[in-house]
Amino acid sequence: MADAVAVWAVVVAAGSGERLGADHPKAFVRFGDNPLIAASVAALDDHPAIEGIVLVVPAGWEERATFMVDDIGAGKASIAIPGGATRSDSVAAGVAEVPADAAIILVHDAARPLIPADLIDRVLGGFADGADGVIPALPIDDTVKRVDAAGRVVDTLDRSELRTVQTPQAFLADVLRRAVAAPDRGTGTDCASLVERAGGTVATVLGDPRAMKITTRADLERAEELHRAD
Repeated sequence: MADAVAVWAVVVAAGSGERLGADHPKAFVRFGDNPLIAASVAALDDHPAIEGIVLVVPAGWEERATFMVDDIGAGKASIAIPGGATRSDSVAAGVAEVPADAAIILVHDAARPLIPADLIDRVLGGFADGADGVIPALPIDDTVKRVDAAGRVVDTLDRSELRTVQTPQAFLADVLRRAVAAPDRGTGTDCASLVERAGGTVATVLGDPRAMKITTRADLERAEELHRAD
């Protein structure tokens, strides 16, 4: 499907670097020779199916993001805008900058700097059976318990029905626009939850362990090891 339609990407990078112990936003901590955000922007820029990229960064960091784009030669990254108070607000701001003729919008968190090209292929190729969105997901190996407020086990969940999800996540543009514009959209931790809440259907494809999320300093070091090994 993605081969015949216009695909745009929104990179959400408005988070803080607090848990990393950084004194500036997470997306701009050093990752190899560039800011963290550069790795995912470069991967998206290199993918032939993606026509353009919108960057959503912390307020006041738009110029720095523009310099980064120039430094790495990411010609598809056309605009850097400030994010909102919540992730949902930031996504909505980015989606508003995507051209009206885009058929698919792919949303990616800059906190996941490693995006294998075949992961993007799977996500964009996963629209089938009327799905409104496609997300990468990984099976859970550990046993998962539901606990109460006091920490007591309430239930043991069937892990065969559970997945951890990643980005990039792709959606039919019109569906995502409606989901992020809904007054009751809430503050979902990913775009799929917003689309689900709006009644959309979301399919999964196999994720990739390399597309890990950077939260702690240990995560950053592990991602740098994987990056050097590629």
